[in-house]
Amino acid sequence: MTKRASSNVNSFGARFGRLVRSYRDDLGLSVRELAINVWNDEGRKASISRLENGHVANPAARTVQGLAHALDIPQQEIDSLRTPSPNPSLQLEGLSSARRDQLEALASRFEIKHVFDRTDTELRQLLDDKASEYRIYKRRLRELDGPMGDLAEIRTAAREAAAQLDFDRYEFLLRQVDESYSKMVVRAKEARARNALLRGRADDAYEGFLSAAETWRSLDPLRSIEARLGYHRLLFEHGLRFGGTGLERSADILRPALEADDYAAPRRARILQNLANALANISVRSGDPVSMILMDEATEKYEEALSLVSISEDGDIWAMIQQNLGAALSLRAKQCDDDVDRLAYLARAIEAFRAALRLRSQESNPLEWAMTTQNVAVALLETANATRGKGRLVLLKQADKLLHDTLKARNRDTAPFDWALTQENLAIVAKSLAEHDVPSEQSHHLALAARHITAALEVFEDEGDTFYQEKAGKLASEIKVRATAHSQ
Repeated sequence: MTKRASSNVNSFGARFGRLVRSYRDDLGLSVRELAINVWNDEGRKASISRLENGHVANPAARTVQGLAHALDIPQQEIDSLRTPSPNPSLQLEGLSSARRDQLEALASRFEIKHVFDRTDTELRQLLDDKASEYRIYKRRLRELDGPMGDLAEIRTAAREAAAQLDFDRYEFLLRQVDESYSKMVVRAKEARARNALLRGRADDAYEGFLSAAETWRSLDPLRSIEARLGYHRLLFEHGLRFGGTGLERSADILRPALEADDYAAPRRARILQNLANALANISVRSGDPVSMILMDEATEKYEEALSLVSISEDGDIWAMIQQNLGAALSLRAKQCDDDVDRLAYLARAIEAFRAALRLRSQESNPLEWAMTTQNVAVALLETANATRGKGRLVLLKQADKLLHDTLKARNRDTAPFDWALTQENLAIVAKSLAEHDVPSEQSHHLALAARHITAALEVFEDEGDTFYQEKAGKLASEIKVRATAHSQ
């Protein structure tokens, strides 16, 4: 979940960033795709991420205009953001100035669980995410007006055709009525499902989306499959943000789409990849042995997806599947009790990551290159931990070099969070090097580890991310204890 600095949450830039994210989510666009649409430069992804995360208080007029044009955001919606909401207790804007009781009251409307156990920052973040869902929900409701108006006009025309005994036109118009009515029913089902998601009821939302997908199937089987992909994304993202059963239901909504065999292989690969993403995330949140079974199924789906695409014709999706497969195999390795099994999974993970790097070069795709290269480094670190003898030190030094390489594409100004993650991993590697290198080098490695984790902590604190703060803080304490013991 993305964290925002609370001091910026009510600025025009932060409010516009949330609006951009809601429109982008609604259209199913990635940050990369939006950057290409607006500037024809995927390197501007960081600019969009900073805006969406509330770190740009006053975006340039050209930026606002470009994003609004690309996402088709009405000007009146943008103008309304420039006037602060007069009543933060009843509005989802202006959360930074809301009192604790107002936050709790708003959270209760959305049926957010464990309200009283959450901090103000956590509640504001959850409500901010709900605000994005709510804006999309309202737009979908407005879309119902169009089909209802069209239906009334067609019905009037049908009555006129019947009165004139023009039975051919009457039949034609009745088919249009049937189709328009079915589409309106679908939109109503989708609206009810989105309403259920707003209230945290993923199971109810799933039932609504399932019914909508079946209605679409009677109109257009291929449109039904695309609808299932869209419903999967909504349930999947809801599960990631708010927990509950969203991830499980996102997998359930996709499985029937695999039963069809009358569509192109890349589309089937896309369905398999999305299903595998859901299974992998469910696995992370499940207990053994279910967790291992789910992760094995996820890797099988990724591999099946790879068999349907080629590096030459479907390069982007091929590289993405390789990346996701590598991540799943790395997670599966952590579930192994035996070092031999763990090393086998890690070897497969590194192979998949390196395959993705065939299309993710530093020159053409620096951000993806850095992410995948860091994944290779982390897998090498895990391999070193499961390796005995001199080979361990060699692997650790390889991981250290790769992590330093990623800093060529990541810096604190343009990609602070990613930069901090690299710093944290460098600290972990340096700590391991201190434990396994020659005694004369141990102080050097520990000093580097302390410097890296301090740098990471500074960013995590600026981002207001308590999860990463706590994790990095624990590592900093371990490094300090180790350094103290070594100096005595």
